[in-house]
Amino acid sequence: MLNRRDNCLQTLTDAPQAKRDLVETLDIPRSTLDDIVRKLDDAGLVTYQNGKWGLTNLGQYAIEAHANYTEQLESLLQVTPVVEELPSDTTVEYEFLIDADVYMAPTKIPDKTIEVFLDSVESATEIRGFTPIVMAGYAEDFYQAVTAGDDYQLDLVLPEDVFNQVRELYSEQTDEALTNDQITFVHCEVPATYTLWIADNDHAGIIVYTERGIQGILINDTDEALSWAVGQYEHVRDEAEPLVLQSQ
Repeated sequence: MLNRRDNCLQTLTDAPQAKRDLVETLDIPRSTLDDIVRKLDDAGLVTYQNGKWGLTNLGQYAIEAHANYTEQLESLLQVTPVVEELPSDTTVEYEFLIDADVYMAPTKIPDKTIEVFLDSVESATEIRGFTPIVMAGYAEDFYQAVTAGDDYQLDLVLPEDVFNQVRELYSEQTDEALTNDQITFVHCEVPATYTLWIADNDHAGIIVYTERGIQGILINDTDEALSWAVGQYEHVRDEAEPLVLQSQ
């Protein structure tokens, strides 16, 4: 009903109109308009008073709901190229996808999108998150971004074997991080296949991977998105144990 009659309802949003004005505005035959307003009237969306057709309260609510639905559908279409790369048993909830900013990885240099993530953590003072993998080529860039200022806190969950592999490559930096009171590394088997981070309770993001690198990054700062992201992080964090410094 709303999809087929949306133009008529939109025309009545500002003020009631006489039928002859609606015919002119919508540029449709009078017989067609008669059919439209009759069906809208039967649905309780419009009413006829003082020679003019106008929206009922239900009609106003309905058109607002339709507009919200359309916007949300557009949001989902924008994030689809990113989230469709996730395994079928891995889901990112609707609350995080709506109104998310989408950063698709360039085809020729997919890892270039990591700059979005690095900018996010560098501008934050508190970063929480988890990751099932580490892109070794950017581990040092990540560490420098997190510790760029004096006031920072990092709490990161990752699998122990992943941390150990990073330590083999960057032993000095990882040993320094483990003794840094402003950085906490904990380990567990991360159940998600994406990286998730929360920056200053201001925004949250996820990184979705493919076999060739990064598929894309989604960032969202709505209350609903943050609530979902915090819930995901805390669920994983509750299963984690501290990483301890061991001799190599």
